Amino acid sequence: MATNTATEAANRRAGNAANPVADFGRPSRSVAATLPVVAIGIALAGLFARVMTYPIRHDEQIYLPVGVLFGQGDLYRDHGFNNLPNFPILVRLTLAASGSEHLLLTGRLIVLAGWVTAVSAIAVFAARATRDRWAGVLAALLLLTNPVLLGQTGMLATNNFLPMPFAILGTVLFLTAFDRSSPRSGLLLAAGFCVAVAAGFKANYVFLVVPLAVAAIMVPRHTKTIERLARVTLPFAAGGILGALPTLAYLMSDPDAFLAHVIRYHRGPHIAYWLHNPDLDGTKVMTLAGKLAMAAQVWGGGGTILVTTVIVALAGVGRRHRAAAQAPPAWPIILVLALILGAMALSFAPTPAFPQYYTAPIPFGIILLVLLYARLPSDTRAKIRFWTAAALTVPVLLSLPRLALALPSLVQSKTWTVYRVHAAGGVLADLVRSNGGRTGPIATLAPIYPMEGGLAVYPALAAGPLVYRVGELIPQGDRKYYDRRISPETIERLLVKTPPAALLVGLEGKLDAPLISYANTHGYHRVDSVIWRDRYGTARLYVKPKGSPRGS
Repeated sequence: MATNTATEAANRRAGNAANPVADFGRPSRSVAATLPVVAIGIALAGLFARVMTYPIRHDEQIYLPVGVLFGQGDLYRDHGFNNLPNFPILVRLTLAASGSEHLLLTGRLIVLAGWVTAVSAIAVFAARATRDRWAGVLAALLLLTNPVLLGQTGMLATNNFLPMPFAILGTVLFLTAFDRSSPRSGLLLAAGFCVAVAAGFKANYVFLVVPLAVAAIMVPRHTKTIERLARVTLPFAAGGILGALPTLAYLMSDPDAFLAHVIRYHRGPHIAYWLHNPDLDGTKVMTLAGKLAMAAQVWGGGGTILVTTVIVALAGVGRRHRAAAQAPPAWPIILVLALILGAMALSFAPTPAFPQYYTAPIPFGIILLVLLYARLPSDTRAKIRFWTAAALTVPVLLSLPRLALALPSLVQSKTWTVYRVHAAGGVLADLVRSNGGRTGPIATLAPIYPMEGGLAVYPALAAGPLVYRVGELIPQGDRKYYDRRISPETIERLLVKTPPAALLVGLEGKLDAPLISYANTHGYHRVDSVIWRDRYGTARLYVKPKGSPRGS
């Protein structure tokens, strides 16, 4: 990474004195120390409000309940989970440490903590690399206001956003480890750990591994091979092994089940289900042409195209204004470019495609922008600082209203989605107790609601509709790895064997039909009260009155 010499610093001060709009239009020193904190603080406040009020989505019914039940049965064979284990482990640890009974609130706070980590990492890195706190503020705001990240990707309590802060942290720690005369092994250990943790949330983040591993073997070039191995390669590898331990434990203890759920599920029954239901909850993108169109929309929309334009401009300016002999090492640029290309390539792997699959390159574009800007001579930076800042402020200003609109809800916590969902769980529990008070699990494909009310759910349905909807599409050879395989065709056998205390239906469309049929034929009656209403439907509760035979 580039650092300013004493001469460059003097030139910068001289340039600032001659140019009042230099240094991003820097304010007077009396407020310069507080304005960055205020700017990011306001944006984070808006982000907090948006996360707390964002509507609940289907994916949260899959990820959060499995985290609650983590350790109560096998993650894959019993609960049918189909991703790497870090998210349910983190949810379980957080609930255990906090003692909270607010499931959705806990999940959303985990996501918010991820945001704070990502923003802090990229802000500190940018400020250190450029020696300009306003560059750090702008880098942080570019991430905070990215329109795609402010959608479902960055709001929901799933594994979509959480790999990103660890990916950012791992990358900037790796780069920072080489900003002194000798590599810092401790930072490289931490970098390897963060990279492995990121990949342990979502398999697509494996793109991090190869470029960083190659860099750990090859840089710094001036170091002897043995010293590089001891101070760079081995610490980075050791951190990676530590961070990958949860994934490695599952892979080594039951490799066949692990691969059936994490790999073959996504290549077989998952695709088959959406081919049979292409328009369910919106049209699904199944073809390469559709994926290319979605990628263009994500990468070319919002501020991403402006960031890309500035990156190209800075690269051109750098080539003209920095002599080869004075230029800092180019490997950080090459490394981040490789990460961007790897992230872009793997974005096309999942089918069907969703916008969140194309977000991984976004923070690396900001990191590349910082590196290119930091490489410029100080006098060149003084000349272009204002115009660079002005161009990058445009996407920030375009997206800030999405955060600002959520600010009024900060003083209306009763309207927050996280509290409304918890209250719905309490209403559900009260209705079950007042309408028969039967023991037993709640049969539902929306398990967050009964769990928020402290009620039990069927382990086979802990992941909501995840396994249930594809139960009959799972290949015969893989069914032995689903100890609690369930489907619309087999759900009645489970309910007859273990009758439910109540059934909660109405949010999963036609998938709820077998549950409603069971309720109607076994003496359950629909309660008039509405448990929940959202874009997916209206949640209704079926209970069996007191005195009715349990198994009838």
